[in-house]
Formats: sequence, structure tokens, C-alpha cells
Amino acid sequence: MEDVLLSIPLQDATFIETLAKRMGWTMRRRRTSIERFINSCPKDVPLSDEEIQEEVNAVRYGQ
Repeated sequence: MEDVLLSIPLQDATFIETLAKRMGWTMRRRRTSIERFINSCPKDVPLSDEEIQEEVNAVRYGQ
């Protein structure tokens, strides 16, 4: 399977959803994918705010 990002006019969404269903494809809206990612993230991260900031700086600034 190959994941493809397709931007279409909102009025064509129903047609594309019907086509995808008939072809046996899986279709998810971007918002749904983002929500699934957020919901899958751990809620009780064992890091302090300072440790998180250090990690962000290390990645962003190569420290």
C-alpha cells in the first residue's frame, strides 16, 4: 500500500469517499489522522518542563 495526500474541493469529498469505498481503499481525513496521533501520545510523560525544553533545544539548536 502507498499513502497519498490528496487535496480536493470540499464539494467533491462525498464523491471521492464513495469512489474510495468502491475501490476498497482506506480513506482518512487529515484531521482524523492528527487526532489519532494526539490521542495515542502518552499523557503522563515522566519529564519536567525543564527537561522537555532541554530536549527541544538539543534538537533545534544541536546542543
